[in-house]
Amino acid sequence: MKILHVLTDMRIDSGALALSVCGMAEAVAAREHDVSIVYLKRDGTVMQPQGVLVRGFAADGKTGHMPSVALRAYLQQNVRHFDLVHIHGLRHSPAHYAATAARQANLSYILAPHGQLEAGAEAPGGRLKQTINWLLRDSALVHHAAAIQCLNISEIKHSSALAHLKNTIIGNGIPATVCENLPARGSWRNEIQSTLGKPNRPLALFLGNIEPKSGLDRLLPHWSTILRQQPDLILVIAGTGEKPYIDTLNELIKKHNLTGHVVWTGELTGLAKWRTLVDSDVFILPAYQATSSLPIIEAMAAGLPVVLTRECHFDEVEGHQAGVIIEHGDMAAFVTSVAELLGNQEILTSMRENAKKLVRSSFTWEVTGEKLERLYEAVSLHTDIPPDLLPPGDQP
Repeated sequence: MKILHVLTDMRIDSGALALSVCGMAEAVAAREHDVSIVYLKRDGTVMQPQGVLVRGFAADGKTGHMPSVALRAYLQQNVRHFDLVHIHGLRHSPAHYAATAARQANLSYILAPHGQLEAGAEAPGGRLKQTINWLLRDSALVHHAAAIQCLNISEIKHSSALAHLKNTIIGNGIPATVCENLPARGSWRNEIQSTLGKPNRPLALFLGNIEPKSGLDRLLPHWSTILRQQPDLILVIAGTGEKPYIDTLNELIKKHNLTGHVVWTGELTGLAKWRTLVDSDVFILPAYQATSSLPIIEAMAAGLPVVLTRECHFDEVEGHQAGVIIEHGDMAAFVTSVAELLGNQEILTSMRENAKKLVRSSFTWEVTGEKLERLYEAVSLHTDIPPDLLPPGDQP
């Protein structure tokens, strides 16, 4: 099959959506399909997924969100040469160009909203502009899709716009080889032993973008509570963010006497990231709003139980007993759960194994590629979507 993926941005630093699309495209290309990606050019280094043709088109304005005559013309002239179009995200021109061109060519398309339809999802221009865009453009884009690819069941639960549509669930992933070749535990701890001060100190890890919606600002005022039960606990904060927000977090650390209990690592990639993951004891994400699911998946792949807020929209964690989900942003309950996990080795061990099993069964790119292949075949042939790709309530 010939598959065309369409999205706004392919820069390495553009965020989780581009990384997710690259993973999906590579996974399907590895199954011997002809896969292409088109996007709008912006300054920066572009991702280059293996086995995938990547083509960028100049925008008419200064940002990648502006219209592009070149991309629009390419899609109108060439979309008929593909068997199916997979559109990622909405609200921006590339998605609408692709949907319009596909409809004109009588070609089916799949839409992956990537959480952009969830309640509370951010939108450029604010709520009023979001409502206007929905009525004038996005509603048609969504409702004409042959199928909606949601990343997990929570994406459907938290979006009224997805009610009664042809929803499927095919998640993000990581390479299965990563799960099978994790670094040995202990090397990163040994490297920072002088910082830790004591051997075998428990480590709670935050890994991801350090931004207001990550929720670290609401967690830190409660962190001293956990130290009464786990006085040796270290909070590891891994990632990068804007200086004003990081300054706010440092002020909170000083205010609540946490200076000796927090370690900043900066951004971690590649082997350094995995060494840190396997040497930690629990993964935390106290988010105000859903963020990328990838750090959660990576943490579970490394055998970390996860403690999340419900706003992270990753209900599978709870269903597979791979961690704890906290309701209503209750940070007192959040730190209590972290303390209880660290204090109960039996539960910690059980959740470690459950986390690894969940990733291997549902969140590797190999699994995703096989599911996408079957979805593409069903959509292109206008046959029923395989039942195991449907949300639980929609399965026959």
